[in-house]
Amino acid sequence: MIEDVDAGNVTAGTKSNSGGVNLYQNKAIVLIPTPSPDPKDPLNLPAWHKYLMIFLVGVYSAFAVLGTSGLGAVYPEVMKMYKPEEAIRATDLMTYPTLFMGLGNLFSMPLSVAIGRRPVFLASLVLLLASSIWCACSGNNLSSHIGGRNIFSMAAGQSEALAPLIVEEIHFLHERSAKLSWFVGVQTVGTAVMFIATTALVPVWGLKWWYGIIAIVTGVLLILSVLFMVETKYDRPVDADGGLVQLKFDEQGNLDSEGKQNFLYQVTTKQTHVLQPEIFGPRTWRYDLRVFHFKPDWKATVVFYKETLQCLIIPNVFWLLCLNGAFLGLYVYQASTFAQLLMPPPHLFTSMELGYVQLVQIADCMILIPVLGYGADFLVKSMSRWRDGIFKPEYRLLPIAFPAICAIISAVLYGRGAQDLLSWHWMTIVGPYHLGYFAFIGCNVISIAYCIDSFPRKAGPLLLVVCAGRGFISFGLSYSTVPAIKSLGYDGAMNILAIISGVLLAVLVPAYLTGQYFRNLFAKKVFKEESSVH
Repeated sequence: MIEDVDAGNVTAGTKSNSGGVNLYQNKAIVLIPTPSPDPKDPLNLPAWHKYLMIFLVGVYSAFAVLGTSGLGAVYPEVMKMYKPEEAIRATDLMTYPTLFMGLGNLFSMPLSVAIGRRPVFLASLVLLLASSIWCACSGNNLSSHIGGRNIFSMAAGQSEALAPLIVEEIHFLHERSAKLSWFVGVQTVGTAVMFIATTALVPVWGLKWWYGIIAIVTGVLLILSVLFMVETKYDRPVDADGGLVQLKFDEQGNLDSEGKQNFLYQVTTKQTHVLQPEIFGPRTWRYDLRVFHFKPDWKATVVFYKETLQCLIIPNVFWLLCLNGAFLGLYVYQASTFAQLLMPPPHLFTSMELGYVQLVQIADCMILIPVLGYGADFLVKSMSRWRDGIFKPEYRLLPIAFPAICAIISAVLYGRGAQDLLSWHWMTIVGPYHLGYFAFIGCNVISIAYCIDSFPRKAGPLLLVVCAGRGFISFGLSYSTVPAIKSLGYDGAMNILAIISGVLLAVLVPAYLTGQYFRNLFAKKVFKEESSVH
């Protein structure tokens, strides 16, 4: 609700001279960014609608991930479709998707700024549907299959950057990690369940119907998204990111930048937020069903690419990019090889048993949600209270040590188990595989929350740097791992990844200590802002 607040008495939400933002006011959490009285503000969506949107982007991401990495569980079956001389080239079905997911982000994220999130998301579903049908009809033509999967992966790329951006834009600072974890949870459970279906379906029905099911589900998601995936891009005052907004109204009560009446507007968790459709207009079904809500701003795409390059040189962001790329590269390679290691002697896993192995990722999800979702938000709020209510984005970095340690353990054990199958138990393959997945997902959730909290106005470019950039890094790592294994063995190659992960983990300490300095430096010198919002 709009409340005339005494500016002299209000500190919550305003920037502190320590580079943070006050998250608490009278023992209540300040809603950051400040929700507008406008019913069309996506922050004002009812809880059921927000959870439905999380479900939609989560299921979309689940089938996007399934389509790009699901062949690892049935790779021996896939190889039967092609001639022996095509075996080496067939590995492109597994390695190229991460590269093309990154390329998809390079095109889609600037478009989402120019024309809005909704049309880009709907277009991605249409492309995903078309490319699924393409792959289903490719038959034994390897070139056609690779081409269809590359296009599929470009459409699936929005699961990495656009999907979490949508989730972020409908939630507040103090709940971002938890809601991002719900998104990842839906994605993980969906992918794990479909992996089991994949191991049962492909040997009997073939890849044609596997892609066919993906196409059917994508078609249903497209219909539901047309109805419920509303536009989340919203133009709000800059000071909303600090939790205290100055609104101006004319004498008739209309919002007016040149108005005579000034209001300091703040909302906390203990206030009743009142909407004002009489001033801003109501949210209607007709409004929600519109595909385009903004006049295309093509110049914004140029600015977007410029800001992406600027974000790339922020030390903490570049570090998180390397961390995400290393962990994704580790997981992609493990996902590509675990079936080849477990199916032959001495372990002799069946396709169905590989599906049950994949089901354990649901356990990853059950750990991820409370520990790295609610746990991270709880840590942020606790540290903010401890520091006199002041929140700093660097608080988000501390939990990243846990997934980093998991990545190191995963790489070392997987290398040992893969190098000497006779001496090591099959759990030395399965356990590290899931640990590597947990490391990547955990690092992903923390990185997204930190980047958005650091520069809320640069969320799109930051997500492009971290989410698209990691795809290129992981492609290079996973693609070079094959020749590395031939020369160094599984243990040698995995040791290199473990060393890389360990070095990146050591950077956590300087990243935490220098984060505020670099945020303020880049805000003033590069982005030409007064200071970092937080």
